[in-house]
Amino acid sequence: MDTLSSMRVFATVAELGSFAGAARRHEMSPAMVSKHIAHLEARLNAALLTRTTRKVALTDSGARYLRQCQEVLRLVAEAEDELGHQRARPSGTLRVTAPVELGNRHVAPLVAPLLRAHPELSIQFEFTNRVVDLTEEGVDVAVRVAARLDSTLAGRQVASSRLLPVASPDYLARHGQPVQPQDLAAHQALVFTMGDWSRWQHRRGPDTGSVVTTPRLRSSSSDALRLAALDGAGVSLLPSFLVGDDLRAGTLLPLLTAWDFGRLGIHLLYPQRRYRPARLRVFVDALLARFGDDPQHDPFWSGENL
Repeated sequence: MDTLSSMRVFATVAELGSFAGAARRHEMSPAMVSKHIAHLEARLNAALLTRTTRKVALTDSGARYLRQCQEVLRLVAEAEDELGHQRARPSGTLRVTAPVELGNRHVAPLVAPLLRAHPELSIQFEFTNRVVDLTEEGVDVAVRVAARLDSTLAGRQVASSRLLPVASPDYLARHGQPVQPQDLAAHQALVFTMGDWSRWQHRRGPDTGSVVTTPRLRSSSSDALRLAALDGAGVSLLPSFLVGDDLRAGTLLPLLTAWDFGRLGIHLLYPQRRYRPARLRVFVDALLARFGDDPQHDPFWSGENL
């Protein structure tokens, strides 16, 4: 029995948690799926899966072996792609990770056009604010928001997102408009719990400074801060990719626009591999069409309503 085929079947069983599901995907009988798994277990002298009447789960050995299988199968797919067998037809599963807020607003909209254009392509999203280990977790590409690029990965910064102090018109009507950054110290601040986000750094030309705000709300969720700002609870320092639509609609207003409160880089990162399959290339092309490829450009809000 072909070990590479057995590895493909094993990876599908692990993905679906089902022998029957793997059988349908590979157009074979459940008995043949069992034979492929038995072939690997005999070859490795280790149990890879535990089976009950309700589910299939990986053993510890199976979890370790799955990571190696996924890497081998990716390398095979990339080698075939490099030879041109799949260059014109992106296929297989593309695994993408991105922060929750950026992913939902700006990455998820890419899916439907890509799936329509490439019938053999499937996409798996992992939208999370934790830092995903791309190699360990078998992820093809990360869209990451960070001040700097992770040098252990291949990739580049493709755009920027301005950090903007924002508040609702209702809040400003009740509490007044700040004229200079130090005025923010007297306002009700909505801040991140991570890091020193209650101290807001600012720059205007060669002059730099910071203001210590008084938090009324702390949250690890930028969406929670945005909603509180929309409801008139205070002033929050938020990225343009999160509040660009609100600024265009006028439901949030940018404050102190003569000052620069910092920027976050939008990065595309990949595991360190020589070849990149066609499914990755078409996704990157689609994302660059949406974000652009200028590290200094903010595609989310240009200040058109100032």
